[in-house]
Amino acid sequence: MNYEQHIQAFYNQLETNPLTPSGIATWHALMQVWQKAGWPKSFTVAVSVIAVKSGMKVRHFYNIRKELEEKGYLTFKSRGSGQAAQYAMTDLSTNLHHQPRALYAQDRTQPNASSSSQPNAQPSSLLIKENNLKEDTKDITPFQFYEENGFGRLSPFISESINAWLDDSTFTEPSGVVIEAMKVSLLQNVRTWGYVSKILQDWSGKGLQTVGEIRAEREKWKQKMAAYHAKKKGVSPHETSQCPSSADYSSYDFGF
Repeated sequence: MNYEQHIQAFYNQLETNPLTPSGIATWHALMQVWQKAGWPKSFTVAVSVIAVKSGMKVRHFYNIRKELEEKGYLTFKSRGSGQAAQYAMTDLSTNLHHQPRALYAQDRTQPNASSSSQPNAQPSSLLIKENNLKEDTKDITPFQFYEENGFGRLSPFISESINAWLDDSTFTEPSGVVIEAMKVSLLQNVRTWGYVSKILQDWSGKGLQTVGEIRAEREKWKQKMAAYHAKKKGVSPHETSQCPSSADYSSYDFGF
């Protein structure tokens, strides 16, 4: 069994057979138990264990388990007498016909001679990469974006943390904002959830609620930094602002 193929196949399946955020977190928790057990045909696990791993209340688990069964992600058999139920996860990897997408492969291109002679210039590959970060993510969930862009395996803890932001009322576009924070992290070549979480906390503290507000604040910061550097170098602020930086947040004070 290949864990990464299971994850990719799961998110492919979500495109046509969606789950609630709690259903996604529970599936990941059960998948982790199945992997740890060595991929047996069936396994048993206590409800309390899954509740801890998925970050939900025990009383909610039964409805979510029913959702997973009805949508074909697993089957289970109650054993009664206080015994843990027996689970059999659906092997979704058998339906995987293509390789995972790599939307934002790490850029290893070195600047050419002409770009290195201009302090504000940047390789065209970085410009393409930054443009890509603004497109092609409408139908991607934060969980899928996390795993497809080099942040690592989506553990139950990370899944729970993402769910906490999605369920929170801080942002009016929670899914888009979480993905936007991961994009900013990628532009800084940082692929850790801790960094993403700090960005989200910063935006929350500033009262930014939508992706549009966040991008407007980002542009405002770019212009402010352009004016500052222009003043130091004696260059026109207008000329400097025309040269976008792929690391817009490199001087951004996140408070950490």
